[in-house]
Amino acid sequence: MNKIYVTLGVTIFIIMLIYTTAAQTNEFRVLAAKGEVLIQKNGKGNWEKIYTGGQINANDKIKLIPGSYLGLVHAKGKTIELKKDGTYSATKLSKEVAGMKSTMTGQLANLIVSEVGSTSGLLSNKDNNKSMNQSGVVERNLDSEFIKSNSLQVSGDRILIQSPIKEHLLGNDVMFEWNKVPSENEYDFYLTDRYDRLEFSKTTSDSFLVVDTKQLNLEKGVYYFWRVIVKEKPEMKSDEACFMILTDSEITGINDTLKLLKEELGNEQTAISKLMYAVFFEKYNLIGEAKASYLDALKIAPDVEVYNNLYHNFLRRHYQSGY
Repeated sequence: MNKIYVTLGVTIFIIMLIYTTAAQTNEFRVLAAKGEVLIQKNGKGNWEKIYTGGQINANDKIKLIPGSYLGLVHAKGKTIELKKDGTYSATKLSKEVAGMKSTMTGQLANLIVSEVGSTSGLLSNKDNNKSMNQSGVVERNLDSEFIKSNSLQVSGDRILIQSPIKEHLLGNDVMFEWNKVPSENEYDFYLTDRYDRLEFSKTTSDSFLVVDTKQLNLEKGVYYFWRVIVKEKPEMKSDEACFMILTDSEITGINDTLKLLKEELGNEQTAISKLMYAVFFEKYNLIGEAKASYLDALKIAPDVEVYNNLYHNFLRRHYQSGY
């Protein structure tokens, strides 16, 4: 008889443990929170403030005060934004997104969550350099950290590159930008291949230049380097930056993958969906497209500090001037 009671007790304990664990299942991670956003654990007790990086479990309740914002990432990768004030059930929110396809969005959401909780960035310099080496590029001191630290050691009359330090391009036109040096009127622009052979040069009084790479017969799939020198002061020059025109097959592959992402996001016009596009483009080193997507996200949610931080981290990773 005692054995029966013991067995029954153990069974009840296991059932209660399973129930408790299920009730505490992590449904969402908090990507961003603005204003007064509160959580009631397991739907009971006091309301507590939600912070970025926190977790929301099944049966929790969420409350938004007017003017607040909450960006969430579901356990399966789908995202959701809450802007309207009121009380929400985590269980109901989970059911709303549970059936949606989230293969790509899940991967991108995880990258964003990792970026929010890390200072290392989405793409390390090591990864970028590896990609460049695989394309047959010689190392020419284009490491982002090198350029950043080197820039801090020079005076304010140095030429700083205002285009991305390294980027891949889908089209043939390339815009090169740099800062204007006070009291200097003309700049010599030089474009070379990876063996430092001159492909194109031009003298200009502007601080930008647009080049049609097709007219120059530049090869696709390899890196080209550019720099700017003050015409009357050749010792005053910029660092080198580089770009690569993607091959047709590479562009096709990117577009095919982008199509899958668009199918998963549908017609979503949320800050988080724009961030996903930004992360997607950055992974392929399409810096111009990534920057535009970050700015789209900030237009939708301009006051969300986390999104602003993500954008500024992106700028620091890819722009010498960090602007």
